[in-house]
Amino acid sequence: MRNILVLSLAMLMLLAFAFTPATSAPPKSLHKFLDQAAGQMKKQQYDQAIATLNQAIEQGPESATVYNLLGMAYRFKYNQVRNQELKQQEIAAFKKAIEIDPDYWVALINLGTTYYYQGEKAKAAPLLQKALELHPKHPEKAQLEKMIQEGMKKP
Repeated sequence: MRNILVLSLAMLMLLAFAFTPATSAPPKSLHKFLDQAAGQMKKQQYDQAIATLNQAIEQGPESATVYNLLGMAYRFKYNQVRNQELKQQEIAAFKKAIEIDPDYWVALINLGTTYYYQGEKAKAAPLLQKALELHPKHPEKAQLEKMIQEGMKKP
């Protein structure tokens, strides 16, 4: 199970960096923080990763990639301890990433899936829809389309 989590984390981070639009790409000065946080997350050291990413934010300028990764760190920490405050911080970080770059499809999917799995499917649908418009060849397109349809159903 732990190997699956580590592999999933590695894939998410790879996607986050590989598909980061130029407008969301972090300045070179932030790469050391991102690398350090990525290593900490792989070791499930989420508190340290959160601290590292907050240091990156203090260095400025704002980076959608940094906020997206911070959201992921909060997500994984929440999954460990189930503290609702962490879930709210996760959402806030993803929202900030989207505020910085409204076309950052990785953060749109992350926020959308957060809402979806909280049962807020109507909130998730437009975020996931926009992400698919921006990245129509997403490897999980069928699953995302299913989630969108569920969010568009009238109760």
